[in-house]
Amino acid sequence: MTSTTLSSANRTPLPNGVLSYEAEKQKVADTSNNLGQTEFLKLMTAQLKNQDPNQPMDNGEFLGQMAQFSTVSSMNEMLTELKSLSGQMAAGRLLSSGSLIGRSALAEGNFGALPVDGTLDGSIRLTEPTDQTIINIRNASGQVIDTMKLGPAGAGDYPFSWDGVMSNGQYAQPGRYQVEVTVSRAGTSTAVKPMLYVPIGSVSMNGQNIMLNLLSGTQLPLEQVTTIR
Repeated sequence: MTSTTLSSANRTPLPNGVLSYEAEKQKVADTSNNLGQTEFLKLMTAQLKNQDPNQPMDNGEFLGQMAQFSTVSSMNEMLTELKSLSGQMAAGRLLSSGSLIGRSALAEGNFGALPVDGTLDGSIRLTEPTDQTIINIRNASGQVIDTMKLGPAGAGDYPFSWDGVMSNGQYAQPGRYQVEVTVSRAGTSTAVKPMLYVPIGSVSMNGQNIMLNLLSGTQLPLEQVTTIR
């Protein structure tokens, strides 16, 4: 098949109005991929100025374009307002969470603090019945200084409290101690990680999540906390 190419002498030039409209449209497209209010008004003005008098723009089409732009503009404004509202809500949550500083959260871990004239408190979560549950308290050297026995127990949460009295009858110094829990079932012993009350040192944001910064050096998402005292 033979192709035919018209020479420039035989081509009919486009009307000036069409050229002006197309140039304005291309200029807007090159400026930004997102059509803003100013660019839209410029484009609409050029379209109205350069329309063919014999074939003017249909009123319905014009109003449709205006309505479409109005909808997009409203959605952008709504999105901006929602982002601002989300930021304000996050700031409000962080501010209100500041009241938790100084309180203690029940968190999974093996290290707890024995305060002055206080107790080291925690809880053991058993997922199934046990024949025996033993709680060992170890000092900084890893030595067992006290042992508590829960005895046979069914599934559930079992709180415990250590008053700092060691097995030799003396009082332990306030400080950090390791809590080791072992459960026995049918002659088999298994280590279970206890949940201990740990003081909250500060709060922070991680995205939209409130994080509790515990004095044990760990972080705990607020939504995962079950008990605070």
